[in-house]
Amino acid sequence: MLTKVFGPRSFWLTSFIAANVLIDVEVLYYLSRDEPPLHRYLHTYLGGSAAGLLAGLLMWCIVMIIVRWMPAGSRWKTRLNQTPKTRLLNQSLLAGLIGGISHVFLDSLMHDDMHPFWPFATGNTLAGVISVPALHIGLGLLGLFSLILWLLLREP
Repeated sequence: MLTKVFGPRSFWLTSFIAANVLIDVEVLYYLSRDEPPLHRYLHTYLGGSAAGLLAGLLMWCIVMIIVRWMPAGSRWKTRLNQTPKTRLLNQSLLAGLIGGISHVFLDSLMHDDMHPFWPFATGNTLAGVISVPALHIGLGLLGLFSLILWLLLREP
């Protein structure tokens, strides 16, 4: 949310969120099968980056399909049609990539079963640098602060 507030208006929050959800599907899969470790390939910088780019591509495709069905006078449709498709794709890919990388970084602060630099290195030296409750409280407060700023600063 903070990236949406201070980043460019063109930051695709949906791609950012989709990347985070896609990465955690890996955890849900291994959790449902009761197969530790839960954080594997998508919880590496390489895997998180790939998942982020995939999420960005998927969100761009979904938006390109949705925009076709929107009414001709829609402000959002007009804005999207005035922006080159490659620029929109790059914006969505970048937001997905930021989502994937930040997800891996934040999770590496909490989970000692991660190997964020795999396949180049194993282990996770960041796990436990900050307590999980402190991280959750800090991120919750940052999210709330960012939401308030976004509501105050956004264009009508």
